[in-house]
Amino acid sequence: MAYKRKARIVFFCASHPTPAILAAHYANTLGSDWMEARAAVLPGMAGEVPVLDDTALAWADLLVTLDAAALAARPPLRAGLQHRYYPFEPIPDVADKEAWRELAARIQQRVEGMIGGMRLLQKAAHASDGL
Repeated sequence: MAYKRKARIVFFCASHPTPAILAAHYANTLGSDWMEARAAVLPGMAGEVPVLDDTALAWADLLVTLDAAALAARPPLRAGLQHRYYPFEPIPDVADKEAWRELAARIQQRVEGMIGGMRLLQKAAHASDGL
């Protein structure tokens, strides 16, 4: 059976909002055929990224924690909500532009791997529909 809708993913980072923002951006641009993503952070983090809350968790199919602090702060998961831990640490110093480029490339590579998995699942679903 083919998928009825895109997978909903929340990328959650507790030490800095940028990894979650980047992961959601790559998922929404590179993987727009298979996934819809949002970024979330812990309360009190500066910036415009939403705080991880019950509404975000109810919306999501998958919660991806991106650092050890997010993993430690991960709330209990409801039935049907999966979790993956893809640590992207340490977070570079703000002035280290090369380290930030490397971090962005690593995050993009991880999201591309997720997209590849979704493609394989979609192919398998189409193959089983043809039986």
